[in-house]
Amino acid sequence: MRAILPLVALTIAATAAPLRADPLVPPTVDYVQDVEITRDSDHSFAVPARYIVGGHHIRVEYVGIVTLVDLDRRQTTAMIPRVRTYWWPKPLIDGVKDSRRWVGVEAQSAEEIGKDTVLGHAVTKYRVRGTVFETRTPFEGEVWTTAENIVMRIDGIGRGADGFSAPIKVTTVQLQIGGVDQGLLSVPATFARMPRSNPGPRQQN
Repeated sequence: MRAILPLVALTIAATAAPLRADPLVPPTVDYVQDVEITRDSDHSFAVPARYIVGGHHIRVEYVGIVTLVDLDRRQTTAMIPRVRTYWWPKPLIDGVKDSRRWVGVEAQSAEEIGKDTVLGHAVTKYRVRGTVFETRTPFEGEVWTTAENIVMRIDGIGRGADGFSAPIKVTTVQLQIGGVDQGLLSVPATFARMPRSNPGPRQQN
């Protein structure tokens, strides 16, 4: 009995300890997040996007195209809900293990530089180096992260393969933690699959 008591105390202490933001690891909860993505050019513009994260499944809604990510099957599927069409799944070709590539920054390094509040959520602000978006664009800048590792804001510089650099900003406008509709994380049975010979939606657009 005496040997068990210290183990119980350690378990209680671990579960009672506050969560700490860490941009080097993926989000720890399911959530729905609406953001605006701004890339400065001759004319600044903000593009709305929605991220839905449920465990190892992610849904990214962006400019009329939905990308479903299945980290268990290691594949992505593109679909256009407006016409109820989807394309053959594409395999993930490298060692991606979590959702950060689609919903935040894949950080190689992170330095804490402050605390803040975004939309009523306490966040930790970091100076981060890594990559951003599914394109894995090299990125350096500031990232605001909740205790659940949800990225609420991104503000920095992305660098293209040609050496060109441009500001990148991602701003959360709405966040719902939990309550994810799992049906949104798979292709509906009513959708038709395009022939393999058809180009993907991004190639068409």
